[in-house]
Amino acid sequence: MLDSPLALGSLTLPNRALLAPLAGVTDAPFRRICQEMGAGLTYVEMLSAVALLIRNRRTLEMLARHPDEDVLGVQVTGPDPERVFAAVRALDEAGFDTIDLNMGCPVRKVVGSGLGSALLKDTARLEEIVAAARAATKRPLSVKIRLGFAAASINVEANSAAIARAGADMLTIHGRTREDTYAVRVSLPGIAAGVTAARAVNPRIVAIGNGDVMAAADARRMVSATGCDGVMVSRGALGNPWIFRTLAGRGEESPTVAEWEQTVLRHLDYHAEHYGNTELAARLSRKHLLWYASGFPHVHQLREVCNTVASMDEARRVVSDFARTLPADLRRGESRARGADADPKYQMDRALDRGVGAEDSCDA
Repeated sequence: MLDSPLALGSLTLPNRALLAPLAGVTDAPFRRICQEMGAGLTYVEMLSAVALLIRNRRTLEMLARHPDEDVLGVQVTGPDPERVFAAVRALDEAGFDTIDLNMGCPVRKVVGSGLGSALLKDTARLEEIVAAARAATKRPLSVKIRLGFAAASINVEANSAAIARAGADMLTIHGRTREDTYAVRVSLPGIAAGVTAARAVNPRIVAIGNGDVMAAADARRMVSATGCDGVMVSRGALGNPWIFRTLAGRGEESPTVAEWEQTVLRHLDYHAEHYGNTELAARLSRKHLLWYASGFPHVHQLREVCNTVASMDEARRVVSDFARTLPADLRRGESRARGADADPKYQMDRALDRGVGAEDSCDA
């Protein structure tokens, strides 16, 4: 089912496996790798409507799109209908194929500015913002939310219905509340409740489930348990773009050593092309190398050196030297960590309190 096409407004996606907008991660190089592996849709990471409208330099840089990216979405968050309208209009004019509103980012800095998950607390305001975005573009419009702001105030059904009334083409539900850490498993019944509420208003709205999709089996379980039309993959794609290969029906999720090396080196090439062959580019590549460094024997040795690479040439050499220590046809194992305590993405976002626009953005 996940490998079948999905109609999203005027777009027809090749499959139902989407890459989430991820803070500090879903730049053009990583998006290209995931697209090549089969991701049905990718996004620029979350932007601040306020930063976009004042033409913040860092925000404008984040809009960079590679010519190979035939279809690309973008995610934005804003505090009120007026600024969201203006930001969505600007993104529409910039030519992005689909626009997503983030109403789920949990980090304190974002929420404190009235963005992200803060919007979950006021369903009427949430609906006004979605309606403003709908008026600003005829392109496919989607909204990403959580179950609620806190366990004591779960309102996913009310918010999902409001989003459908306001005219969104797609709704993505992350199955946690704002206060939940990754240690809390997503609530599939919670996602299902939101899907049902949205479809009661608009039976044609596309519903996407998100959270804890770390392998193809997780994706299938989510679809079966929630009735959603597809899945959005977040942490499950970090160091593991091959998950899209399986979800798209193109091959096995676990790569051989040879496949692993080829993909990582290609990612590094894209990285150097995008950021330049500089020490900064090498430092920015370290997190990806750490995520890729899992599932093989003696991989702890690789992780130690990945965390200190100072040039793109050194990064390539480290990857190839490690690959030569293993049989080329050996397949990657299943030792990929799920918990927040072993997850660099958790530390990048909530623990470091990442922001948006003028600074960074975050994964909802």
